[in-house]
Amino acid sequence: MLLALLFVLMNVDVASSDAAGNNRFGRLETTVSSCRITQAKRSMGCRRLQLTQTSVIGLRIRFIGESPEQPGRTHQLTFVTRLGSRDPVLSCQNGRCNLAATSWNGKITSHSWVFFDKRGLPIGLPGSRPTQGRCTFSNGRLSCQSQSRDGLNLSAEAQL
Repeated sequence: MLLALLFVLMNVDVASSDAAGNNRFGRLETTVSSCRITQAKRSMGCRRLQLTQTSVIGLRIRFIGESPEQPGRTHQLTFVTRLGSRDPVLSCQNGRCNLAATSWNGKITSHSWVFFDKRGLPIGLPGSRPTQGRCTFSNGRLSCQSQSRDGLNLSAEAQL
């Protein structure tokens, strides 16, 4: 009986704390009309874009595409950014988001690559590394350019 009451009280607390911050965190995933990822001089396409607002000043930007050489294999390039302003980029309700800002920019702190086979299983561990660069969004176009400490240049661009 006491355990059941504890669970009820815990759920009330969780629900009430979620309601206040529910509009600040979440994810927007969308298909894009054009998208390109470039690593050094190698270029590949992407079809989807995922924006995850992890805090008021942080945004995770993920470009997702399929391998033209190996059907069914997908790749994901993720940039972790710190935004220049405290205004949220996304407007979220229950974890689902829409774009709130018409333009913004952010400083890239790291990036990671991960590949998946046709069953959706990861191929190896994600390659993550600290990097420097910027992501900007304006006129429906998202563009990210970065360079890691070892000199690897990465860029990605998508038209929403």
